[in-house]
Amino acid sequence: MTLRHRVHKVIYVPLDDRACNVKHVRFLAQMVDYDLAVPPLELLGGFTTPGQPEALWEWLLSEVKAGADAAVISLDMLVYGGLVASRSPQTRAQLALQRLDLLSELRRLAPELPVLASNVVMRLATTSPGDQATASLALLRRYSELSGLVEELGKATHRRELEKVRRRLPADLLGQYLACRERNHQVNLRALAETAAGNLDYLALVQEDAGPYGPHTSEQRAILRVVEEQRLGEKVSLHPGVDQVGAQLFARFVHQHMEKVPRVFVLPSNAGHLKNIPPLEDRPFADTLAAKVKLIGGEQASGPDFADLVLAVNAPLRRDRAYYGAAPNRAARAQRMAQFARGISELGHPGTAVCDAAYPDGADEAFVSALFAEGIWPLGLLSFAACGTAGDSAAAALAQGTLRLIALQDKGAFDLANVVVSLTPLRYLELLNSLIDSEKAHVSLLFHRLVDDWLYQARVRPGVIQGLVDMIRTSRADLTAIFPHTESLVREELTRAAADLWIERFLGRPSVSIGPSNARSWLMLAELEETRVRLPWRRLLETDLDFEFGVQLVAAGEDSRSASR
Repeated sequence: MTLRHRVHKVIYVPLDDRACNVKHVRFLAQMVDYDLAVPPLELLGGFTTPGQPEALWEWLLSEVKAGADAAVISLDMLVYGGLVASRSPQTRAQLALQRLDLLSELRRLAPELPVLASNVVMRLATTSPGDQATASLALLRRYSELSGLVEELGKATHRRELEKVRRRLPADLLGQYLACRERNHQVNLRALAETAAGNLDYLALVQEDAGPYGPHTSEQRAILRVVEEQRLGEKVSLHPGVDQVGAQLFARFVHQHMEKVPRVFVLPSNAGHLKNIPPLEDRPFADTLAAKVKLIGGEQASGPDFADLVLAVNAPLRRDRAYYGAAPNRAARAQRMAQFARGISELGHPGTAVCDAAYPDGADEAFVSALFAEGIWPLGLLSFAACGTAGDSAAAALAQGTLRLIALQDKGAFDLANVVVSLTPLRYLELLNSLIDSEKAHVSLLFHRLVDDWLYQARVRPGVIQGLVDMIRTSRADLTAIFPHTESLVREELTRAAADLWIERFLGRPSVSIGPSNARSWLMLAELEETRVRLPWRRLLETDLDFEFGVQLVAAGEDSRSASR
């Protein structure tokens, strides 16, 4: 039974099969009680195994015929078979463009269906199987940076280094990379044409791992020229951050459909650090933040008093994690984070979300420790994210945070209905179950983010990597068995750490109050019953987590510890 006047269905074709693109978006849909139609996972492929574009198009068009409120689609998946496949020369340009012809068929089948699409501007390296390509990726990235420097600055020193790097690169690898770039650029230009023709209602072009210089800058300029010429400024965005684009487009549709424009105030740890260009990105973080707020359908507020959501941003640093973790700098960093956490606590905004963008690939230990020491509890936040790049962290925090606001408004409407409307017992239980499902989805995603972004990326993963290095160095590792051993080690360490976090910060605490003031109950979090951990792409960069936990509805007064204690 839905909380809404009818079931709302969104067709969703993700960028790939990773949790950030499938499982987490499902949580977002459950939070706002939307039905998310996702293709069978076997059609999405995995890592270097491409998805199946023809079968995915067939599935998509079938879902469109069945009816929906919107479609959120990754063109990379529908054209190449996913993100990693988009860096491969396997799909020829002609076939890639032919697959986009089906957008007109989609529009013919559903003339009024909102279609929100994403596509990637290629990173500064390719993905090809084999040791040769792996060994050459750093050279390929340097070649890309130097080619951009030569184009932008024209210095002789850059030209000489570029030529040296070119001679060291295998000619076939370089040729494949340049061909992929040109093909992908043509696909992006075609996507703009489809937007101008009305086959796409919105197009988010997202820049994968790059820097201030490289061939992507000239591609971006060409894209922006078309946007200006075709007057597509309100229908197209271009900014860094790939992994959370599906979540953001889903949030954008929900906000538009419900006629909401969330107002976001950015509270930075250091205003000057918002001007920093984060690792793997190509522009100051302040520009990326503004683009991410706009992408979800929001607007920036001039102050916290005018904001629905305060985004507390641990801003990107100029130096890496090792520098601030070293003994001479650790105490000063901890002190600065304690001051920032105190500022967040003293502001006391009821709609606070946290974006930890200090470092790529994981949370800042000093910041998370400071939040907890200041008495800021996870359940008192709308969201927390410290994933991938700085742009990814902002996107994840904004998507969950703004949709959490809608979920809380749904809960408020339920409370009001209990006062002004006589609900039948059956209808009451149906609505209550929907609210509990929404709350469990929010808590699940919040816990996922803390376990993955903080416990795994910042704590468990570095230790596992060092242990593997030591084993290989001392010749104690059987390389044929290293992955099962590694996954088992990660599972053991992360399961234990997740259990401790649940006991310390979640167990027995109220997630939300339900019901009118004279008959209020708390939804309390019970035991963490099961934890499942996988390394889905057989590497250490990402995890796939599943948690099972119980909830209890407790009458106010029995055990109503504040969620923000």
